[in-house]
Amino acid sequence: MKHFIVLIFAVVAFNFNLKAQEEPTIKKSKESIPETVFFKDTVRIHNGQDTTIVRIGKNDVKVISHAGGTEIILGKDKDKEKNKKHHSEKFKGHWQGLDFGFNGYTNPDYSMYDVDGFMSVIQAKSYEVGLNLLELNISIHKSFIGLVSGMGMTFNDYKFETRYTLQKGATRTEPVYLDYNNLEKTKLSMYYLNVPLLLEFQIPVNNNEGRVYINAGVLGGVKLDSHTKVKHGESKDKDHSGFYINTFKYDAMARIGYKGIGLYAKYSLTPLFETGKGPELTPFTIGISFSD
Repeated sequence: MKHFIVLIFAVVAFNFNLKAQEEPTIKKSKESIPETVFFKDTVRIHNGQDTTIVRIGKNDVKVISHAGGTEIILGKDKDKEKNKKHHSEKFKGHWQGLDFGFNGYTNPDYSMYDVDGFMSVIQAKSYEVGLNLLELNISIHKSFIGLVSGMGMTFNDYKFETRYTLQKGATRTEPVYLDYNNLEKTKLSMYYLNVPLLLEFQIPVNNNEGRVYINAGVLGGVKLDSHTKVKHGESKDKDHSGFYINTFKYDAMARIGYKGIGLYAKYSLTPLFETGKGPELTPFTIGISFSD
């Protein structure tokens, strides 16, 4: 029934095309395409030299006259639909997803201690896992520039290359030497709840099939937990004393990637420990991100 109705419109349009061509008072070039609109926003007829296009809703009916006869084509104008989709896209940033990186410190200063470098880490085994669960996007310029925010969590491990662990003293964090013969691991772990504020730019490539993105900004975090872990033999000792680690932190963050895969880097704008209560360490992280 639907196709029958469409064919009726097509025939009407074709007759309209013939009458328009026979009208002696109308002059038109091969490139001119006047438009006649019937039933506002429902049926549109584009009358050309040899082709009449009837737009019914989102469907096109093409009536083409040529030497071999008359051809009627039913369907959607895919090129118009594709262009419409690209122009109507909303800005979507790159935050929600999974991060995996490696941790380290810059400019370590142990001058207030007799032991130097007791928190030195094994870079390849000191990692970060980020779960970015919530994303908020605000468009600034169409779908290409916008602000990105949201919420996520990070789990940070710093595996020491020394035989030390940490202990919370009366006024500062103290190093504790471990004399276990079967010492396997000593590390510091921290969990944070994070909120980012990033400015993102997107560059379409491959006919807008994908986009290169670059964003940068600030990541604020609040510490949910911190603890040390010492593994020796079959024993695992944990200490959740806090160690005067700053409760709040602020990181400078940058990300670059293509489609859903990218690289990211973070540099802390706050020291790891409260002033005067631990060695002066500035954390950083470099890793790979997988965006939704």
